[in-house]
Amino acid sequence: MVRPLNFRQLEAFRAVMLTGSITGAGHSLSISQPAVSRLIRDLEAELKLSLFQRQGTHIVPSEEARELYREVERHFSGAERIRDAARSLRLSKAGYLHIGTMPNLSMVCIPKAVAAMLSQYPDLVISVHPDSSVNLNQMLLHGQLDVAYAVPPGDPRGLAHVPFPPTQAVCVMPVGHRLERKRTVAVGDLHDEDFIALGSNSMQRMQINAAMLKAGVRPNIRLETVHSSSVVSYVSQGVGVAVIDPIAVMGPGAEQVAIRPFSPKISMPFAAVYRDMPAPSRFAAAFTDILRAVVAEELHVIDSLIRPKR
Repeated sequence: MVRPLNFRQLEAFRAVMLTGSITGAGHSLSISQPAVSRLIRDLEAELKLSLFQRQGTHIVPSEEARELYREVERHFSGAERIRDAARSLRLSKAGYLHIGTMPNLSMVCIPKAVAAMLSQYPDLVISVHPDSSVNLNQMLLHGQLDVAYAVPPGDPRGLAHVPFPPTQAVCVMPVGHRLERKRTVAVGDLHDEDFIALGSNSMQRMQINAAMLKAGVRPNIRLETVHSSSVVSYVSQGVGVAVIDPIAVMGPGAEQVAIRPFSPKISMPFAAVYRDMPAPSRFAAAFTDILRAVVAEELHVIDSLIRPKR
């Protein structure tokens, strides 16, 4: 029989990854530095992996450690969910809803939806986990989320989804930029322009790159950012122009930039993703309805900002 992994060893490993040092891990766990080192050595021996290398006074995780950390974090996330659910039961709460969301939704739409949800279910406890769509879909499969608002998976096995209306990418630029005079910004207009690009793993970045390649367009990339929700701040500071999903434009900063339609059309599909069995909880279904209304309302606000001033 395979012996289960020692929880204390995993706890020490996670603490080292989170704090970046043996000393920091010891402080967070209230144990000595030698005790942390021993737990890490025992875990390495158990797994037959080299997890950390020392570089001077620093400790550097190996690639295997980074991969392992993702799995360990899922394990601890599940454990925390159990604790929170138990706490809710002790306090006689109405229920518990664990939501996963793409980061761009978490800035404006999810907070508004949470407020509306809690006004209807004041005893409900809600947990929100922003992450990439790939990670969220994996968390759903592992039973760590009740619902995820994400790009539907390419392989739908084990998951079902209810699509939201797809959104069309827009071009965002500093106020007063030469492209502000255009009713629609075409991909050809971006040639040699200072440009803010999304992370290389972004589906939208891939679509934009394909459109640029087809048109022979080469912008002057000044910045790459993984989080599309931060793009508006960079644009407002004059770093460059960007092509992003309108959901990422939502919020107070939207009035500090100019927004125009973009051609060719680049669609960003997302959906409420659930495990296909069992059926979604009534709280997950209710939250999806609320979020759908919030997204529609916020998109209407953005649409009113897209039109050029006459």
